[in-house]
Parts: sequence; C-alpha cells; structure tokens
Amino acid sequence: MGNFRYIAVDTKGKRTEGTLGGFTREEVSAELRRMGLKPVSVEPVRKKKREWKLSEINLSPPKIDPALQVVFFRELSTLLDAGIQLVDAISIIQLQFEDKNFQKAIGEILVFVKSGHPFSDALAEHKHIFPPFVISLVTAAEMGGGLDKILTQIAVYIEKEDDVRKRLSSATSYPKFIGMFFAVVLMGVMFGLMPKFADIFASFGAELPFSTQLMINLSDFLRNNLIIEAVLIGGLWIGFKAFAASPKGKYTIDKHIFKMPVAGHIIHKSMVSRFAKTLSVLIRAEVSIVNALKIAGNTSDNEYIKEITEHVALQVTHGRSMGGQLAKYTDVFPIMVSSMITVGEKSGALAIMLEKISEFHEADFNTAVDKLSKTIEPIIMGGLGVVISIIIVTLYLPIFQMSSAIH
Repeated sequence: MGNFRYIAVDTKGKRTEGTLGGFTREEVSAELRRMGLKPVSVEPVRKKKREWKLSEINLSPPKIDPALQVVFFRELSTLLDAGIQLVDAISIIQLQFEDKNFQKAIGEILVFVKSGHPFSDALAEHKHIFPPFVISLVTAAEMGGGLDKILTQIAVYIEKEDDVRKRLSSATSYPKFIGMFFAVVLMGVMFGLMPKFADIFASFGAELPFSTQLMINLSDFLRNNLIIEAVLIGGLWIGFKAFAASPKGKYTIDKHIFKMPVAGHIIHKSMVSRFAKTLSVLIRAEVSIVNALKIAGNTSDNEYIKEITEHVALQVTHGRSMGGQLAKYTDVFPIMVSSMITVGEKSGALAIMLEKISEFHEADFNTAVDKLSKTIEPIIMGGLGVVISIIIVTLYLPIFQMSSAIH
C-alpha cells in the first residue's frame, strides 16, 4: 500500500488537494467518489532521494496530539450511532485533520478495514498512536456489539489521561524554569563575577574570610577544569539514560518513583487513579478480569506495576481474589483500594467500585497538584533569596572588613 496525491473538486466545483492511502490509483479514485469528490488527478507519491541533515534524524515515531484522537473517536462514535457504516464514517472523518501523520494513519486504517480486516486489527497496525487499551476495547466491542458506546468511553478516557499529563506538566514547569534560571545566574557568578572580585581582592593583598576564599577557590576550579566537568556531566547523563532505558534500570526507577519527596505522592495518586479507571472501563466492556489486569498493567507504563498485575492475573486464574492479591502490595495499592476491590468482587459491582477508587484518587491528585502549585512558588523564591543573599554577603564581606580597618 502506498500514498497517492490527489486533486479533486466537490459538487460546487471547489478544488481540494490531499493525500490518501491505497493499493491502486483506481481504488483511491473510487474512494474519492464515495466522499462526494470528483477526481481530477491521482498520482502516487514518489520518494525523492535527498541528502539527510542531522537535524532531520528522528529515531522515535512521530507523536500525535491526544486531542486528535479524542476528536477522531468522538466523531466516529457519533456517525456510527447515526447508522453510518464504519468505512463511510472513517472516510468522512479522514479529511478533517490537518496533521499529516494522523491523516496518513487514518487513510491506512481505512484501506485496511475496506479490505475486510477488523477495525481493531487496523488500529493495531499503528500501536505508536493507539495503545493496547484502545485496541482491546475495540476488540471487545466487535465481539459483543456497541462499538459506538465503546468509542465514546475511549474518547473520555484519553481526554482525562491528557488532562492528568497536562496538570503534571504544569505543576513541574515552573520549578524547572526557576531551576534553569538559577543555574544560569550561578554560572554567571562563578565564571564572570567571581574572577573580577578575586582580582580586586588580590590587589589589596588582604587576608580574605574563609567563605569568600572558598568561593574563589571553587570558581577557579570550575574555570580551570571545563573539559573534565563536561566529560563528567555528559558521562553521568548518558549513564543515567542508559540505566533508565535498560530493563533492570527502568524497573528499579519505576519501583521507587513513588518514594520521591512531594512528586512521588502525586505520581502515586495519578497512577492508582489511572489503573482503576482502565480496569473499570475494560470490565464494563466485558473483557475478562485476567486480560483486563494485564492490559491495565501495560497501560500504566510502569514496569513494577506491570509485574504486579501479571502476578495477580496468574493468581486470579487459579481462583484467588484479585483484591486479596493486590493487598500484598501496599506500597502501590493502599489497603482501602484492595478492600474496595474485594467488596466489589463479592457484591458483583467490581466496575462500580473501581470507578469510585478512580474518582477518589483523581480528586486527591487534583488537590495535591493545586496545593503544590500554590506552595512551591514561595518556597522556591525564598530558597533563591537565601542563596543569593549568601553570595552577596560572601562577595562584599571583605570590602566591609577593609572599610572598617581603614576607619
């Protein structure tokens, strides 16, 4: 299957251009007619040989804005609910997106579905866009019916996930900016201001206070060992990245990330809410508890939780209670969570209990983020004020002492 660049006109004679995926020129022309367009020109997109630039090299798949997925699934759900066939619904939606990567993916999904493959298999061909959670829900809907309702649930889920990511990013963006700004100022003091003060103090020939001499020595060391420092910092950064990318390293980080000061508590609340919400939606879609546990673990993007869910899923296949097994991992799943799940299992209202768990932890997460945003600014500003005051006093203390000696 390749991409075809087309030029077409609608019923009013308005010209439109774009790209569609297809196996042949005739197939793409037929698809354009189905969309109410008259093909003028349909030509295969040929890849031109050109020199690669370093800035163009991208080893990771292109990222798709979650908002595009929300729009896609909501509109698809609406069209299916209105009685429009899946192929026709995808055809209508495809040209609404300006993002070329997403439009190309939808075009390939359309061709895949038209050739007789299930919609879930078509989505599975683009796992870098649609996570296993989405594919599993669509598969369950295809077997049990109600695809339009499942698509609405998927849209709501992605929307909430995106909102959580944005809130976390917003809560950490200010500290990151202040930290970078402070680092720049500190480097300016050490590499620019401190040497000038050192020359002034040396011209007086007076004995300097310990704190001032310490800062001058530190400045000299930093300026005289730039290569060693660059190699050390680069080595540490590369080493950490390599460690975090390795299975053992990622597992270690994921296991202890909840113990981080301040941020660990927020990440924990977000993770539990996400896990419970995913599990609830899957169970409501009549996915088996074993498969739902495995999918929820994979969706968490946490190797430690993935290991836990796989172990719990194995125990559930042997007839044990999911809540009882989760109770063994209180560092991730608090007693309240496992107890509510146990009650849900016994009462037959597991999905409802999981929703309540998700809502409780989501509210707790929102409160923690709001509290962090309100308290972190004065703490950071106060800390910076103290550090800057120490630097100023350290630099000007010798001048004050010399002035007192003269008088």
